[in-house]
Amino acid sequence: MSISKIDIVNAEISPSTINLNQLEALVLDNIPKESLAENHSAENHLEKQDPPSRKRTGEALVVYEIPKESLAENHLAENHSEFKQAPPSKKRTGLVLLGLMLLATLGFFSLRNVAKPNKTDSSQTSQRSGRKGKGRSMITPVTVAKVGQKTVPVQLQAIGNVQAESTVSVTPQIGGRITGVFFKKGQQVKKGQLLFTLDDQTQRAAIQQARGTVAKDLALVQQARANLAKDQGAVEQARATLAKDQGLVEQARVTSAKDQALVRQAEATLAKDQAQGQYAQAQSNRYTNLYKQGAVSQDQAQQYSTNSQVNAATLRSDREAIANAQEVVKGDQVAIKNAQEVVKSDQVAIKNAQEVVKGDQAAIQNAQAVVDSDKGVLQNAQVQLSYARIYAPISGQAGDLLVNQGNVVAANSTSPLLTIYQIRPIQVSFSVPETQLPEIQKYASNNKLAVDATIPNTNNQIRGFLTFINNTVDNSTGTIKLIGEFDNAQGQLWPGQYVNTTLTLRTQPNAIVVPSQAVQNGPNGQFVFVVKPDNTVENVPVTVGSMMNGLNVIEKGLQAGQTVVTDGQANLISGSKVKVRSASKRAGGHHS
Repeated sequence: MSISKIDIVNAEISPSTINLNQLEALVLDNIPKESLAENHSAENHLEKQDPPSRKRTGEALVVYEIPKESLAENHLAENHSEFKQAPPSKKRTGLVLLGLMLLATLGFFSLRNVAKPNKTDSSQTSQRSGRKGKGRSMITPVTVAKVGQKTVPVQLQAIGNVQAESTVSVTPQIGGRITGVFFKKGQQVKKGQLLFTLDDQTQRAAIQQARGTVAKDLALVQQARANLAKDQGAVEQARATLAKDQGLVEQARVTSAKDQALVRQAEATLAKDQAQGQYAQAQSNRYTNLYKQGAVSQDQAQQYSTNSQVNAATLRSDREAIANAQEVVKGDQVAIKNAQEVVKSDQVAIKNAQEVVKGDQAAIQNAQAVVDSDKGVLQNAQVQLSYARIYAPISGQAGDLLVNQGNVVAANSTSPLLTIYQIRPIQVSFSVPETQLPEIQKYASNNKLAVDATIPNTNNQIRGFLTFINNTVDNSTGTIKLIGEFDNAQGQLWPGQYVNTTLTLRTQPNAIVVPSQAVQNGPNGQFVFVVKPDNTVENVPVTVGSMMNGLNVIEKGLQAGQTVVTDGQANLISGSKVKVRSASKRAGGHHS
């Protein structure tokens, strides 16, 4: 409260006799008692503060001003009532005014000691003094709980995103008009279920054309095979001729050998006859000489001479027989050479026939290749025809129908006709800090780790199992991506949905637990208020581990059986007196 003016006109104080004590009393009478009480308390507090604080508080005091006009009016009224007979002189009036101004100044400095301090500084000061002074004397009602000990799972919690096990965008593989739609939006479809049909007239015409081409080229293959068979017959005929001519060659060689034997026989006969002729000539010569000597008769000499002449004729006959036989052998050799030439000619004919056969075989292969190509065209046309009926590639939930019956679609368009999401089973992707990776790998190597997904704003918890640990850490976030797979038989999880995921690594027996609301955060870390036997509290720093079902696992700082404050911590400091609202119970049960 501030006072802008103090009226001393009606005060029973004579201007001529007023002093400092009277002026102070007059001012105090015009200040409300409540303000005086507050200022008195502030004054006591200021006396306990250090000089800088007191100086700052003093600078914020309100100045109580006594207007000069009120003092002048009061002075004139008094002069008029008490000194009517003797009007005051100007000198005396000036002295009185000067004295009143001096007294007002002195009163102003006196009032600074009782004025109200600044609201902001005084409130802060009172709060600090209240915490130190009242905190130990005031009893604060609190709710408490007992520190419990139980077996708890060691878990990692994160926000997860539900994603389909498989996602397939159904896109037409041929262009055409949609002639039928055989499902409804959002329907559960099965693998192989008919979804769309397209106009297939173009594909059926292509199949007929391809079949005609295949038939034509198959006829060409048959013709080429007939030519091959004919030419293979010519080859066989040429080989038969060759065999016959090779037989003639062998026959000529046999005849030649026989004639050569006759030549040798004639030569042997000639040699024999030559020996006999030489002997007969020698006998003829000896007997001729003996006849001349008269040792033998003329008949005997003529007989040996005749024998010698016969032998000479025989030799001539033998020589002619040899010459004839040699001519026959020469004829045989010519016959052999001619037969060999015929054989060579037959071999050339066979080779030519074989080349023709090879040409026929190549023609057959080419014709067969054309047929195979035609069959490929036919098969492709049949495949294109099959694309006119679009079936579900997977079982899942059908999305929105993006193109209706009657529209014309293009092959391999970037805009799908439908998207199917496989939601049974379904996956939940979530990330945890990379510092947890070694522990996850440790327990995942031999066990199938459970993953629980909880839909926000519900208590519905769905159990799944960890199936994937990413092979790299995300450097931008320092996290590792994990994926859990869920059976999702009831279809509670939906692609794109956010859920709270809890990965259970192991169980921790005899863990120290307290209600989560007992743990407070301070500038030096987390702490709890422990209630001591004398009903005072102590600020105890703690190391908090995992959290589950409203309980915090305390790794360091507390022991089982201690009592901790769960509600009312805002008014507490170490040493504060507390009053428990009701009987305490163990942590994990009801709060007290």
